[in-house]
Amino acid sequence: MSVPSRPPVTALDNPLHALLDREVLANPYPLFERWREQGPMWTSDGSLLLSDHANCMAVLKSHTTMGSDTFNAPGMRELFGDRGDEPVLNSIFFMDDPGHGRQRNLVSKAFTPRITARFEPWIREIVDELLRDCLADGEFDGVQDLAAVLSLRVIATLLGIPGEDIPMLREWSSDMALSTELPTLVASFHSTAMFDREELVRIIRTTTELHGYFADLIHKRRRNPGEDLVSSLLATQENGRGLSRREVTNVVVTVFTAAHESTTNLITNGLLAMSRHPEQFQLLRQDPAIVGDVVGEALRYDCPIMLTGRVALRSDRINGIDIPEGSVVTLVLASGNRDERVHPSAGRFIADRKPAVMNLAFGAGAHYCLGSSLARLEAEIVFGELARRLRGFHVHEDSLSYRRHVVVRGLDTERITFQL
Repeated sequence: MSVPSRPPVTALDNPLHALLDREVLANPYPLFERWREQGPMWTSDGSLLLSDHANCMAVLKSHTTMGSDTFNAPGMRELFGDRGDEPVLNSIFFMDDPGHGRQRNLVSKAFTPRITARFEPWIREIVDELLRDCLADGEFDGVQDLAAVLSLRVIATLLGIPGEDIPMLREWSSDMALSTELPTLVASFHSTAMFDREELVRIIRTTTELHGYFADLIHKRRRNPGEDLVSSLLATQENGRGLSRREVTNVVVTVFTAAHESTTNLITNGLLAMSRHPEQFQLLRQDPAIVGDVVGEALRYDCPIMLTGRVALRSDRINGIDIPEGSVVTLVLASGNRDERVHPSAGRFIADRKPAVMNLAFGAGAHYCLGSSLARLEAEIVFGELARRLRGFHVHEDSLSYRRHVVVRGLDTERITFQL
């Protein structure tokens, strides 16, 4: 993939441009409320922006007419040229059937909730070790000392990555997260202007290096299989056909990036929400059995993936909206999760909330997140252990720093003090 020059930002009436403002990104929810009041919005560059729960859910479930490969939208290929074998863009996230269905069916066999449940004992061991260190110093950083370290160690263990390689992978992780934003943001903005040339060069370099690293790991597992997820993927077959070496590499890179980012954001967003609603943390302390509800509420209240994109594979009418073929549809998941029409008192974090409808944090339909059970399990263990060990904790608002990521919006720093 060649690196395009950075054109000036056009179509300034596209509401999404507001999310490039760091202050808005830190708290986008007042903006989202205004968007929901306005209803579906067409931009001058031909994109459709949906921010309410009903329309987001309807599009997510319309996978036969709403594709995830947003680079099939008119004009997108001109921005990047022929993507060929470019690893930045060849991800199961941005793939449609039949390729998506086949790969997903194979991956799901090695990544089921039942299999995930077997990981709980050693995930608890990692959490216990991290919390002992965090609570020994009087304060800790929820991102750098806890959530990011935990999610990396868990996914590294699952993939059979040697412990000495984790620091190198952590250096790559932020650029990899940014790379997953390319297909959605470029399609939604009809421009590469939100990425400067240095970022694009770094993204391409990092993804190439990471693919090379995992290709080598996969080669080693073919010769010497183990009990890890890579070995499971290599052994999994459907109708006598398994994943090719290239497909396994792309899937492993996708799993690594998604599992790390979504879990880190889920945990840190949940800690911030409970700090701002301390009575809800006390509710969890009094009734540890609601920890699953707490995680679900954290996903709804401040979800780890803020938005996603789709492209109309053919003209369709969804929830009364006529969507022409080739239209890019941007779904603001974080806004839909704050929709008062389906979540009463949506602006409040309610630890024992029993929602009547599914929240949008992990998507829906054919592209529902395969790693959702793992992310939930890690968060449940962290929140449950903190409730068991602490009388209370406080996130210092002046310590909060958000990364520039728009799709995988998340914190970079989060200073926490506590009472044992």
